[in-house]
Amino acid sequence: MSANTNTYNLQRVLRIRDGMAVTVGMIIGAGILRTPGLIAGYLGDPWLILGLWFFGGVVVALSTLVLAEMSAALPEAGGKYVYARHAWGDTMGFVTGWSELLVSRGFSGAAKAVAIAEYVRILAGNRGNIQIIALAVCVGFFFLHTRGLKASSQFQNITTVIKVLIVVAIAAAGIAAGNFIGFQPALTEASGPTAGLLGFALAYQSISFAYYGWEDAAKMAEEIKDPGTALPKILVGGALAVMVLYLLINVAFLGVLTPAEMSADPELIAALTISNVFGPAAGTAVTAAALIILLSSLNVNFLGLPRVAYGLAQHRLSPQAFTEVDDRGTPRKALYFISAWIGLLALSGAFEFLIRFMMTVAIAVDTMVLLGYFKLRAQRPDLERPFVMPGHPWLPALTIALYIAILAILIGTQPQMALGAGAMLLAILIGGLVTTRSRVNNSD
Repeated sequence: MSANTNTYNLQRVLRIRDGMAVTVGMIIGAGILRTPGLIAGYLGDPWLILGLWFFGGVVVALSTLVLAEMSAALPEAGGKYVYARHAWGDTMGFVTGWSELLVSRGFSGAAKAVAIAEYVRILAGNRGNIQIIALAVCVGFFFLHTRGLKASSQFQNITTVIKVLIVVAIAAAGIAAGNFIGFQPALTEASGPTAGLLGFALAYQSISFAYYGWEDAAKMAEEIKDPGTALPKILVGGALAVMVLYLLINVAFLGVLTPAEMSADPELIAALTISNVFGPAAGTAVTAAALIILLSSLNVNFLGLPRVAYGLAQHRLSPQAFTEVDDRGTPRKALYFISAWIGLLALSGAFEFLIRFMMTVAIAVDTMVLLGYFKLRAQRPDLERPFVMPGHPWLPALTIALYIAILAILIGTQPQMALGAGAMLLAILIGGLVTTRSRVNNSD
């Protein structure tokens, strides 16, 4: 293996439709397959279920408008890390980047590996150990990505097309052939330990996991034609397109299954929907197809995370070894680190815990990043802003207020989870302070 640290200029070749395709492809994955059953169990009522999916989409759409102004004004590759660093300095840039590396994407990668293991076990006749299969999946993706960007991106392009077609087909089948049993009032009473604010908190964590990735197109800001005009359209349009798809597929699930049936086997919800319409053989086929969606979704983590580590290393916010690129274009040492971390987390086998912890951290960090909107407005009034957030200052203030309220509910209803997430963020913050102070001392 030969190291190559040459730098290449990124080319502005992506159009609006390309960016929207990337956004939709990145968001749709494990979340919409694995969380609707959990959410049905938390809420019980079909209109609450659909309402919270809609609310989640609105929060994402508002967030993209805030982010769109920052991304158009600062069209640098890197996404939220860039805006946090410009608004709050290198330490908070470190926190944003490393929280994404270790938690937002690391935990989500592990959750996806666990979901894949569940589906493999189902297709194997309920044989095999979830943790061991999940670890084997991570090892398999590690070897795929050692073959270089071309092989991994080709895999992503093919599976993205397949997964969008599958989601649309499931939604169409359930809506066209279902009798909407899930909307019968006698069968949809919400009760139990997850009713009320706790039910909202648990359901919102799952929904926000399903929507996560809404901001990923901003990481390609240096590769988008006319980013000042295109990025806002890509971010908002992609978020709205996904919201519509998510609402349709949940209507399809409720057209065939009751909320109780949805929550009984959350990993099989798509297969149950189709098997109720077309028979068991079709349900098995959908399970196999769902496995393809999950594989495509996890591939994004292994594709993107080594490059997040690489970007942090370029700003001396992660080990310089992460800048080493092999002769196939892979940040090899960063890939070693990411693969080991995701594999270690996947050994927990705890899908629900992984996404709840991940989203508690992610929502806290996103709140800080979005607050950077007002900081940049105050500190950099001369910054050219090709896109201006509509409804300033009230609409961005409402968006941030929603994040703060949601975060307060998560902390109040799940104090132990919040303590764990807080400890993780504190450890990352300390690492950021040490790293940035060391940089200052070394430059003296």
